[in-house]
Amino acid sequence: MIELRPYQQNLIADIRTQFRSMDRTVLVQLATGGGKTVTSAYMVKTAAERGRRCWWVVHRREIILQASRTFWSMEIPHSLVMGGSIGDPDAMVQVGSVQTLARRLGKLPPPDLIIFDECHHMGAAQYQAIYEACPRAQIVGLTATPWRLDGRGLGTWFDSMVQGPSVADLMEQGALCDYQLYAPAMSTDVSRVASQGGDFKRDDLAKIMDKPSIVGDAVSHYQRLAAGKRAIVFAVSIEHSRNIAQQFRDAGIAAAHVDGSMDSGARDAIVSDFTSGAITVLSNADLFGEGFDVPAVEAVILLRPTQSLSLHLQQIGRGLRPAEGKPHAIILDHAGNAMRHGLPDDDREWTLDDRPKKKRGEKSEVPVKQCPKCFLIHAPQPECPGCGHTYAIQSREIEQVEGELEVVDLDAIRARKRTELKSARTLQDLIELGRQRRYKYPSQWAGHIMRQRQQWAAGA
Repeated sequence: MIELRPYQQNLIADIRTQFRSMDRTVLVQLATGGGKTVTSAYMVKTAAERGRRCWWVVHRREIILQASRTFWSMEIPHSLVMGGSIGDPDAMVQVGSVQTLARRLGKLPPPDLIIFDECHHMGAAQYQAIYEACPRAQIVGLTATPWRLDGRGLGTWFDSMVQGPSVADLMEQGALCDYQLYAPAMSTDVSRVASQGGDFKRDDLAKIMDKPSIVGDAVSHYQRLAAGKRAIVFAVSIEHSRNIAQQFRDAGIAAAHVDGSMDSGARDAIVSDFTSGAITVLSNADLFGEGFDVPAVEAVILLRPTQSLSLHLQQIGRGLRPAEGKPHAIILDHAGNAMRHGLPDDDREWTLDDRPKKKRGEKSEVPVKQCPKCFLIHAPQPECPGCGHTYAIQSREIEQVEGELEVVDLDAIRARKRTELKSARTLQDLIELGRQRRYKYPSQWAGHIMRQRQQWAAGA
């Protein structure tokens, strides 16, 4: 029987508190790998045992099957609602795809509790149909990244939000593994790539990224830095992904490509081979950014530049699950996404509010800087904390070392951030620290940190 970690128990208690305070819809933010499925399964189990009908809803077939395995391991009887499955409409628990459930509205008894996994997709037509069809159900949304590309806040659908520990906290507790980040000396130039739907335009991006040599060769860097380790590659397009898999195979490395258009049986067979180790490198296009849970994944290879913080963190999260014999994950960031979005374990603010819209041509504030001498990625400051290099105020020239990925020294960054956080003892100190870090909502972030400290003190 799976046992909840203390922070998962705290999350469930917080959700119940919000329900008791008359909030009908509650969003749960928990980092990728923190155990959202297990946490929500406990809620479903206790609710079903009290005679409440529950729906657990997600958008991908692979996640449904993984969730079903978790439910059976926790002895939760359930029916599958997905293409190719008849299911049992009278079952107290329905685990299903948003697409199929939206089509079967009115054919199933109405639920008392709905759990939307990956709820940052709220607003899509099928999610909206289910949401509006069940006005009396209590709703829980699960996501690691409550962040929509269009900037619209999830407060449109959720009354309140409860937050779990940060990525850094989960690493400290052993719930996530550490990582080594290798980043290019210079990010791939995507300045001329147009945007569409809040992210880089796919066709234009593919023309830049689908070349034999892009900021170093992905195959040679894998051989040098992660040889023999099971790796997931994130590509721009299906054709790009196929080409990547072929390049790995040409180098004598067992590799395969998968995408959502493939026959489900063939796709499942390839994923099974990857899970067992028969395939070492698995390349995909838009399939495993969310919910793909193979703890033995030891490396993540990023070959898709993205403007989406959610997508970036979800992709990196595929490698952060701990496993026996896995001291750390290796991240090979050929796309330069760390320079756009920061480090995986950076403190981040999450809110249900809309994000302020950027003015045309306005660039995002990147919370990291890369030293041109030692290639350390660190928070912006006048000097590099690794080698002491002083940055010229006006010069933006950065020496480029072509074809090489350099390791990011995380110790200096983490040590400085831990010291800052420990020194901030009061709520006002934390708010001021949030302002120094240029958070948009320093008061909300500070309140979250103080609540975490109080929970830990109570549990000590």
